[in-house]
Amino acid sequence: MKQNQAYSQQKQESNPKSFAGFTFYGETPEASETENSSTETQPPVGESKSFPIAMASIGEKLRIVKLKGSEGTVRRLIGMGLVPSIEVQIISNSGGSVIVAIGDNRIGLGAGMAQKILCTSSGKL
Repeated sequence: MKQNQAYSQQKQESNPKSFAGFTFYGETPEASETENSSTETQPPVGESKSFPIAMASIGEKLRIVKLKGSEGTVRRLIGMGLVPSIEVQIISNSGGSVIVAIGDNRIGLGAGMAQKILCTSSGKL
């Protein structure tokens, strides 16, 4: 039984999943990552001052300009559709936790994740 599990795990690692140009090797970041290591995306040139999405007001439309955090954190945010240059709208903001709308989709973010998403204002509804 253990041989079958080991074989299926090796097979899964040697055959990564591919989706629209991205290759996924696993669901969690490597254990070697530390909190101090940071992967950031670059903001577009000419943007106004950015701020964490956690500081936004309800109803505000924002454009994401930068994602901060470890490589695993940035990959998770991108996987949820929170990528630089996309426009989001704040649905709820309480105690640092935020619910954002991307089109018809709603995404809930904890306070820690909301601090890692930097954005600029696009206007209010």
